[in-house]
Amino acid sequence: MEKQCIVGVDIGSFKVSATAAKVDDNDELIILDSVVLESQGIENGEIININEVASILKECISNLELLINSPIKEVYLGIPGGICKILDGKGDIGLSKEEEKIEERHIERVLKVSKEDVALNDEEIIDIIPYRYIVDDDIEIKDPIGLKANRLESNTKLVVAKKPMIISRLKVFQSIGINIKALLIQSESSKDMYDETTYFKENTMIIDTGSDISDVAYYEEGILIDTFSIPLGGNIITKDIAFCNNINNKSAESLKKKDIDLSEILISIKKEEDLMQSNIVEQIILARVEEILSLIETKAKERGYEIDSIVLLGGGISLFKGIRELASGIMNKPVYILNPKETLNKPLAINSFGIVKNVYNELKLNNNNSNEIQYDKQKEKIDKEALEFKNARIRKRSNKSFVSKIKKALDGFF
Repeated sequence: MEKQCIVGVDIGSFKVSATAAKVDDNDELIILDSVVLESQGIENGEIININEVASILKECISNLELLINSPIKEVYLGIPGGICKILDGKGDIGLSKEEEKIEERHIERVLKVSKEDVALNDEEIIDIIPYRYIVDDDIEIKDPIGLKANRLESNTKLVVAKKPMIISRLKVFQSIGINIKALLIQSESSKDMYDETTYFKENTMIIDTGSDISDVAYYEEGILIDTFSIPLGGNIITKDIAFCNNINNKSAESLKKKDIDLSEILISIKKEEDLMQSNIVEQIILARVEEILSLIETKAKERGYEIDSIVLLGGGISLFKGIRELASGIMNKPVYILNPKETLNKPLAINSFGIVKNVYNELKLNNNNSNEIQYDKQKEKIDKEALEFKNARIRKRSNKSFVSKIKKALDGFF
């Protein structure tokens, strides 16, 4: 693998984080450092002030450059699952007699075909995630390269997002002179950090609770099926604490972060059968966390999820002590808290860390020298020839392989 720096960026309503890593001589991923700053100019996942977001992002990148003693010119950007939807795609191509075996170009072709008949409304496909190939109507396989075939089919999941949501992010990065190498749906990055062996055998719901929004992604045996969000996150807890205690939000945030164990509070309340035995801050936190998790559970049931396990991450609620026990009790499912050891000193950088790990695991870095995504200010559009997200992937051909990306995955963006 070519040795180069990988930088992942996550932009949320509460914080902006960036993580840098490198691949060592043994092809191992080494995390260099992370930076987390308070966010500005973004609410409920939408950029409302491009200049404010650009300013804080520039500061974040500059601080990271100082820490790793290296300039940063390109990044991989995470896109919240809550602003995306998942569609099914199907590709089908024939091979000529001269084309004896399936090659990389055939994979690229069949993946491109898989998105051609999808109806979109002011939306665009930002990622193509293949999960099955079928050779000659018979053989189902994850990696068909090298096989002799007359016909190749692909089953894919198409990640779709609203064009304005994507364009606003591209504008921010172009304004500070940083190239976006690819957009990655955040839940795929989170999935890569979840090392439980049962993950690819079970139906798993990933809950990423941020400041204003909780994003949810549902997987069946490792395949992304659906995403949604609810307009509640950790910020509602802060605001309630501030209002009830007549203090500002900064002081309320500090109170929220005190050593509070939700499971102990719940046990105490049930035992005493008197809410007055716990203080007002504990009552607010417990009530709001229960509300967020209950709303997610209700919506998941409405969407027909058949959940075996749940993964929690994000700074909204997952950092509370006792959250695992509380969530498991509400949802009656095993709950895992995603907090990799590499992020323990900076837990709010978990999403940008996940992006880096996802890129390391799934992108063929030595073929990653194509055009970056550019925004043309004068034409008020994105250059569709340069808009090569190249995220259509052949996932994990072997334990040491990486995913190739296809050219012009977003032809016809404009």
